[in-house]
Amino acid sequence: MKTRSEKRSLILSFLAFCCLCSPVAAQTGVNSPYTRYGVGLLSDHSSGITRAMGGIGTGFRERNTLNLKNPASYSAVDTLTFLADIGFGLQNTNFQENGVKLNARNASVEHMAMQFRILPRVGMTLAFVPFSNVGYSYSSSSIISRDEDGIITSSGAYSGTGGLRQFMAGLGWRPTGWLSAGVNASYLTGDLSHSVSNTYSSSSVQSRTKTYAADMAALKLDFGLQSTLKLGEDRLVLGMTYSPLQKLESNVMITDKHSSSDTTYIDDAFRLPDCISAGFSYKRKNCTFAADVSYEAWSKAIFFGQEGGCDRLSAAAGFTIQPDEMSKNLLKRTSYQAGVNFAQSYFKVGEKQGPWQFGVSAGFSMPITPVYNSMSYLNISAEYVRTQPMSSGMISENCFRINVGVTFLERWFMKIMVE
Repeated sequence: MKTRSEKRSLILSFLAFCCLCSPVAAQTGVNSPYTRYGVGLLSDHSSGITRAMGGIGTGFRERNTLNLKNPASYSAVDTLTFLADIGFGLQNTNFQENGVKLNARNASVEHMAMQFRILPRVGMTLAFVPFSNVGYSYSSSSIISRDEDGIITSSGAYSGTGGLRQFMAGLGWRPTGWLSAGVNASYLTGDLSHSVSNTYSSSSVQSRTKTYAADMAALKLDFGLQSTLKLGEDRLVLGMTYSPLQKLESNVMITDKHSSSDTTYIDDAFRLPDCISAGFSYKRKNCTFAADVSYEAWSKAIFFGQEGGCDRLSAAAGFTIQPDEMSKNLLKRTSYQAGVNFAQSYFKVGEKQGPWQFGVSAGFSMPITPVYNSMSYLNISAEYVRTQPMSSGMISENCFRINVGVTFLERWFMKIMVE
């Protein structure tokens, strides 16, 4: 059994690992032209089992499963347990436009989190998760004039990098046997960089380059509730979360190089929307089914000083089954998951709503240490996501993703009786 100093050292080492990996998570993991809009591609804060279940979490509550989507679930952590969860993603995305296809491969750090109980009925979670990611680079060309002097062509180059990172500390409290409440306090920080360049084949037409650079930071709060109801031997959990509208402290610099160079500065140019979600999970014997629905008022959000988002509705559903938790057979002790999800875009492309997303996922969580007092799991899932434009002339995306994670579960706080 580990001593207090050993436990403290492991916790500090885990936090240092999160800090070292956070720059990597901010620089990798996405390659999509749609990340040029808003604050980029929003990250899914699912972890391990819930990721394979389609990304559910609002009403999901399990004793040895980390669930970052509802802080009320933190109070379910076992009194004797220290839990750490790390996840990585590998993906291949196929882009299609007017019969032209292109592939891109990326890797990313999905989440790093630790959970433990600090008081009776009070659990705490510390985590690092990306909030959004920006990454794209593409170009286009067109003929702008054709006469007896020849053809003049225009070439456009578009690129962007950056994203928002979220450092989270949360508490979950269970005041009664059936009700739990929780709150996440997060520090959001990051930067966005976009560049648009237009050049021409004729020197008589001036080229133009416009860049957008933004640094952002904010303190963000997320609130959660869960109610657990016993239905004979079955269990029903109802959940709800709410995130209030949040203004980001930001500094934006827009530089336009044409015939001359003009620079515009904007303060407080970003605002995140109100978000609310509701969900449930129903557990019967060794099987759990869960579903979520969420609404985000992105039409009230602000990007680079201007409103222009779309209200976003998303939904997910999934199940997990573990044949026999106490079996000596490894395959029976392994839990299996599957799920589906759907989400609207929160941004506009021109005057049109952006593409919708549809996804399916499946995976398993296998014990990797069968010894007493150590119940760690290897989490592997596969995910297919279709990004489908709602109007012609937009790029469609087909993404196949492999998520790999490890859940470290140690019984640190067990007291050994000595006679």
